[in-house]
Amino acid sequence: MKKLVLSLLFFAFLCSTQLFAQGARLGFKAGLSYSQITGYEFSLFNQAGETARQAPTGAEEGRYGFAVAFLAEFPINDKISFQPEFAFSSQGNKYEGTRFDNLQLPLGLRINFNQLFVIAGPQAGIKISDPLQSENYKSIDFSVFGGIGYHFNESVFIEARFTRGFLEVFEDDSKIVVPFTPKDGESANSNSLVNSDNFLVNNTGKNQYFTLSVGYRL
Repeated sequence: MKKLVLSLLFFAFLCSTQLFAQGARLGFKAGLSYSQITGYEFSLFNQAGETARQAPTGAEEGRYGFAVAFLAEFPINDKISFQPEFAFSSQGNKYEGTRFDNLQLPLGLRINFNQLFVIAGPQAGIKISDPLQSENYKSIDFSVFGGIGYHFNESVFIEARFTRGFLEVFEDDSKIVVPFTPKDGESANSNSLVNSDNFLVNNTGKNQYFTLSVGYRL
């Protein structure tokens, strides 16, 4: 299912570029991102019936990552253009168990004011990696974004963008493991850093992130 959705996203990007190919300008951008699962709530659970450990450091803190995108800009008139993109960005929170990455298809309406521009639109995304516990996260996300940018010349630009998701990040039965990390003087066996009876359950929250990118338009 995930491969099918990923193929559809890329196919939609290619179709949009073909439909508006005349007068199109292609480009790419890359930069830093800061993501956070907004409204994140969870419960601590120990399946052995013991007192649950505290939540891991960074479970509720935002994550710094990176974002890259290929874009195509199709002029509608002198001021307005349509800009689809095929993008990657780091998502989730700081704690390793709450991190994931997305491939996305933003469909932006861009308004140009000489060197300054604003852009906004809807976006579809698919989760492509979560090395620890992929089954805890929904594969599909829909969001809306808005941004502002500045062209230094005809090719080089900078852009700041904010994106907010509409859908829940977590599956209803998500269980995010809280690994046991021994303190000084405590014994540990070979499995203690991986296996644990402690989990974050009843996880809820929606994704949001901010990107600051530098781009080049052909």
